[in-house]
Amino acid sequence: MDKSDLYWQRRIYSLERRVEKLEAEAMARSINPANDSGFYSIDEFAKALGCCRVTVTRKIKLGAINAIKMGKYWKIPKDELKKIFDE
Repeated sequence: MDKSDLYWQRRIYSLERRVEKLEAEAMARSINPANDSGFYSIDEFAKALGCCRVTVTRKIKLGAINAIKMGKYWKIPKDELKKIFDE
């Protein structure tokens, strides 16, 4: 086995671990529709507004959008979306 083979094996292993981590984070972020928790994730909220998640995160930090930090994820009450569309 030469150095390039070893490099690619390590690279593939690293990418596989990264994919597993991203899949786990995606599962943690998603809200189960059967469990109507009354909250949106940042991704769901951004999709509803038609903007990117960075914009939503920035607005949360500026205080324009009320959100609750649950662990390491932000959850936005469903009432916030109504408030934005009513304005």
